[in-house]
Amino acid sequence: MKLRQKLAMVLAAAMVVTAVPVTTMAKSTNEISKTISAVENTPVEKGDVYLNVDIEGASSTKDTVFFLKTEAFEFNKDEYTTAGQTTGVYVGKDVKVEILSKTEARVTVTAGDKEVQIPVIGKVKKGTPAIIVDGQDSVVTSGKYTLTASEIAGDKVYVATAGDAKNVSIEGVGEIADITIEEKVAGSFYNDADGVKFEIELPNRSDLEFDGSVEVEGKRGHANTKLVADGKLTNDGKSLIVTVTGFDKDAQRGSIVLKGIGVKPENPRKDCSIGEVKVDVKDVVESGKSEKLAKTELVVANIADFDINISVVDDKKVELVGGKEAKKVNVKLKETAIDSLDAKRDVYFTVEGAHVTTGTAVTVKVNDTEKKGAATVDAKTGEITLDTSVIEKNKINTITMEFEVYADVNQNGPITITAESRGFEEALKAEIGTVKAPFKVEAEAMTVKVGLQGQVGGKITIAETEEEMFDRDEVFYVAPTKYFSIEDAKVEVTEGDLEIESEVITRGEKAGQIKVTVKRPSDEASTITISGVEVTTNRNVPEGSFDVELYGEAISEMNVKGHPGYDKDDEEKTDAITVKDFFVVGTKNTEDLPNAAAAKEIVLTIGNTAYTVNGEAKTADAAAFIDKNNRTMVPVRFVAEEFGKVDFGTINGVGTVTIFKDGAVLQFQNGSNIMNKNGINVPMDTKVVIEKGRTYVPFKYVADGLGIGYSYDAATKSITFTNQVK
Repeated sequence: MKLRQKLAMVLAAAMVVTAVPVTTMAKSTNEISKTISAVENTPVEKGDVYLNVDIEGASSTKDTVFFLKTEAFEFNKDEYTTAGQTTGVYVGKDVKVEILSKTEARVTVTAGDKEVQIPVIGKVKKGTPAIIVDGQDSVVTSGKYTLTASEIAGDKVYVATAGDAKNVSIEGVGEIADITIEEKVAGSFYNDADGVKFEIELPNRSDLEFDGSVEVEGKRGHANTKLVADGKLTNDGKSLIVTVTGFDKDAQRGSIVLKGIGVKPENPRKDCSIGEVKVDVKDVVESGKSEKLAKTELVVANIADFDINISVVDDKKVELVGGKEAKKVNVKLKETAIDSLDAKRDVYFTVEGAHVTTGTAVTVKVNDTEKKGAATVDAKTGEITLDTSVIEKNKINTITMEFEVYADVNQNGPITITAESRGFEEALKAEIGTVKAPFKVEAEAMTVKVGLQGQVGGKITIAETEEEMFDRDEVFYVAPTKYFSIEDAKVEVTEGDLEIESEVITRGEKAGQIKVTVKRPSDEASTITISGVEVTTNRNVPEGSFDVELYGEAISEMNVKGHPGYDKDDEEKTDAITVKDFFVVGTKNTEDLPNAAAAKEIVLTIGNTAYTVNGEAKTADAAAFIDKNNRTMVPVRFVAEEFGKVDFGTINGVGTVTIFKDGAVLQFQNGSNIMNKNGINVPMDTKVVIEKGRTYVPFKYVADGLGIGYSYDAATKSITFTNQVK
């Protein structure tokens, strides 16, 4: 076939295709003209509401038929009757509606107009009133369209609710909660000049009665209306009839708030009973008319004794990191009853677990009104003094104080505030926040000897509690006490991705200290380890334990000028971490005691001062015993002096025994359950004690620590120590 013939066939086929008519899908947009406010059996009159149907995409809508169904709504068949039509048949512009039953209708579009308007006429029932369009087999889209904004629960036009219950003192003077009355149907409050009436009634058994005071405020549709409330007492003050006038006839649906409802004691000479206060609220209607408000019981007050509560505003506790920035906290002091606070007695606040920033103002508000100068902060102690003369009389006062707090690097745990006053029976306390430590520092002590060079040992680990606790380019120092000078050390990051540089300073006032510089902060919590610390001691070093200090801007922002905790006298040492007892120095007078290392054996008997050394009988002035934890306790001297050398002294005022044997150094302190071996703490299952001037330790620990063998014979209650390790 020639190319010309092929092109002719293609063109012919295209013409055939374009000549075929294309069917398009029709649809409609349906909507209710407006939602209504209603209660059960509220009539919807002709002209109030329409179902609008806008048909799109149909070539013609004439004779289109679809159906309507209802939920919680009944059609009014009589109102759908058009003159000249049978009952229940409505004929309007381009539409015909036939009511088939109370809940079903047939709609016919009688002309080609694509927009039709169908009146909704009938009565609202319980539930959620809706019109359902059934457009099956037609060009109309099916759907469900609600008539009201909320579910219809009953036939009452008004609903009464109470605000937060207010506290009334046991003296009985105060106000009850605001009472809100909402209309479910627009125009329900309007009643010409007579207004609407509601009765608020206290139980006859109540210790309170109304004092006649009441105010009104309009909400929503009545927000800009000048309403007037008049209160009239009945039933010896137990009932308050409130008449509200001034409603606008054309106002939209809304509500009224009855407020400032005052109460007083029924018997001024007697305290009121503590507990809830309830009232009944109902509308006052003329004889023969139905009530519009169901009788409603509301809790409107609590009768409470004089008291004061302290807390954090909105429970927003402050979260601090030790040694980092200061933050603000807002504390609330609230009366439970009028006059709980004495306007002539100031209140004093102290914060524990953190520091109050001095030199800055404390923002005080009384019942949401700021009171400048009502609180001061002591520059030395951080104590806050509140001038209570700013409180308002005849009100239950709520006082808020906003102030700034910060924490040092060694603080960790809860932050509490204590309020005290001569008018308080006892101090008030509350937790207002927490402090998180930026670092966890641990150490293995280094035991050194007097007068020796190049002694190496000890370890310090500085672990971040979360990432970025160390900041870029910041520095910290590791500084020993004056008796020691660090000559070398290994400083490395052993966990995480922190990057650092370190050096041992050899000149200047910081000579003998380690300098650590942060080159890059961590993305994951990291650990710095300082080990292999090399020091030299001279013969003038006293016995005891000595600390190491970590200080500098990398340790705490308090060491930087401008932080509220900065001390110009201490400067970069304002806030430091102390590694306690890192260097341990034995006595200068330690003497070598006899060390019969060859096959020596000591046998002690529980409760007996007699013992043997290699079979030779001896007598001691102290015997082994069983302690309250059922552990065998032995005099440490008996064992130590036979297998090593021993020093008895004190460290920081605590009785201490130091034992040396074959390079091992053991330390025991009276009252402690820790044995320190070569700088490493080893927990014991009971504590060291001193009895009659003799130091006792659990027999297995002194043996394990010295590396000697031991055994216990339950039959003879004897303990045997030998220099042959098991």
